[in-house]
Amino acid sequence: MEYKYEHIKLEEDLPIKIILHQSTGEPHFIPRHWHESIEISYVLRGIIDHIYIDGVDYTSKQGDIVLINSNSIHSFSVDKGDREAVTVFIPLEFIKANYHDTDPFAFDCISIFETDEKKAIQFNEIRKNLDSMIEVYKVKENDSLALIKIKELSFQLIYLLLKNFKVKKKGGGDINTDKYLDRLTKITDYMKENYKQNLSLDLIATTFNLSPSYLSRFFIKYMGMTVLDYINSIRIEKSYRDLVNTDHSIIQIALEHGFPNQKSFNRVFKTLYTVTPNQYRKENRILKSK
Repeated sequence: MEYKYEHIKLEEDLPIKIILHQSTGEPHFIPRHWHESIEISYVLRGIIDHIYIDGVDYTSKQGDIVLINSNSIHSFSVDKGDREAVTVFIPLEFIKANYHDTDPFAFDCISIFETDEKKAIQFNEIRKNLDSMIEVYKVKENDSLALIKIKELSFQLIYLLLKNFKVKKKGGGDINTDKYLDRLTKITDYMKENYKQNLSLDLIATTFNLSPSYLSRFFIKYMGMTVLDYINSIRIEKSYRDLVNTDHSIIQIALEHGFPNQKSFNRVFKTLYTVTPNQYRKENRILKSK
């Protein structure tokens, strides 16, 4: 997953993208990013421990539906455990091509805290739609009519969303102008390309002709975290692969991925995985050997 604006590539002949997630039992996290597509997370089994959306944290369990609006900053993190979930991406262009209301809109569609009886019925309609979509998607290679059915269910899904969950789009923390989208994309691209270097707030601010104080406020407003925390999330994602797939020493991995020392790597890693890199590597190898 890119640590920036993400372009969602659709499957051939389908107006939406469907991803089925089967748990490996290992912790995993997807750093903060955004895209124009609407994203729906639906838990079939287990728990998604942490979902961050525009400054709010959620825990999603079996049956929960979490819709992430276009250009909302979001991230996912899961601890160890058995889980199954589905992600559905709906391009904003697909909705606008079939719905011609010119007023800006968004969707208020998160089932986690919902107690209203009418809304509960409406969420059940979404669940039935998604369950049918998943069932057909799993057999699409062997069913010549599956793509037609998925297209039908895709139109039904946006119908249900527009009918029952559409709200007037609000300003605020989401990225709502091309100017800020472009600026944030360039800054996060730069961080991704240079995460191994000794990046600082002053250096990044100078690179983009911004004051450090403005960059700090801008980044916290739209990303919900500090510049350093975001850089460290990139470093952890990259170093994690070496930790589980190579025999490189912990200090070597830390230095190769931009951490100033092993102590810093240990501290940041432990905030995400609750154990040190060395402990995590040992536990992972014990599990693999069984």
